[in-house]
Amino acid sequence: MKLKAFKTFLCTAATLGVLAFTGSQAQAFQVGGWNYTIDSFNDGTEWDAQNRRLVVGQNSDFEFFGMAFRVLEDRVVFAINSNLSLNGYDLNGARNNKISYGDLVLNFTNTASFNAAQSNLFAIRFDSTNDTNVRVVTETQTVDSRGRVRTTRTTQISPLGLYGGVTTTSLTSVNSGFSSHQQHATEVAKVGGFASLGDLAANNSYFGYNTAAQTNMKSGNYLGGINMLAAADLTGLGLNFGQFNATGNYTFGFSVDRSLLPVGDFIASLFAECGNDGIVMAGSTAVPEPTTMAGTAIAAGLMYARRRKKQEA
Repeated sequence: MKLKAFKTFLCTAATLGVLAFTGSQAQAFQVGGWNYTIDSFNDGTEWDAQNRRLVVGQNSDFEFFGMAFRVLEDRVVFAINSNLSLNGYDLNGARNNKISYGDLVLNFTNTASFNAAQSNLFAIRFDSTNDTNVRVVTETQTVDSRGRVRTTRTTQISPLGLYGGVTTTSLTSVNSGFSSHQQHATEVAKVGGFASLGDLAANNSYFGYNTAAQTNMKSGNYLGGINMLAAADLTGLGLNFGQFNATGNYTFGFSVDRSLLPVGDFIASLFAECGNDGIVMAGSTAVPEPTTMAGTAIAAGLMYARRRKKQEA
């Protein structure tokens, strides 16, 4: 499940360009400092009310193509490529008449069991249109002209940012969604798709196949803000989903202060609030050593070999 297990083969294959993507299977790669998880391209579902049929895959507004992260000296950057807009999907009958992204949940505590890590999870709320409802109280102290300390309390509902001590909940039932991962996978298969969760199979013990997708925070403690990043910002940092044929309509991301997160292995999970698609990514917040960048090393080795051949000729 860890990225370390994939590095040598997958990064080599990505660098040499020998893998073809069919969209029927998930893959993990490390290229240019970014760690990518590429999901199935055929498991995002959308109900076509006009033709009364289930649409699956790249024509669905809920198709998730990939997720990536990069550890920098002072921050961790996450990026998402998907057909779902940050403005959400308008649907009468859904809570708030809109279906949005859930929260990005980070599990550093128990990478074998999501449920066992409850209350010790981290989460990032990055979509201001979603249904997360966590009350955050902040205190500000001021000193008046007589030297008296006055405390002002301000209450906010779910400001964007990083949270710790998180518990989660499923909001699929109030957003016209699937009752379980199994139901989603079954319906996807009926229309010729293949369900996966990025670095995990759809049928996995981490969540439980018969449970509903855990989409949003239920409770948590606000730790700090995030910086939202547009596609151009991420391209400037070397992000390139296109090299994996991940061509969703939207690419965006956000960064968080690295000091606010533990150093170590994590599993990140993200679902649409309806559970129509989701993606799971395994990674680590430790800064990778230059020698682990296998793709760069291989490319440099090939260039050196070619130059040497020419010299010998």
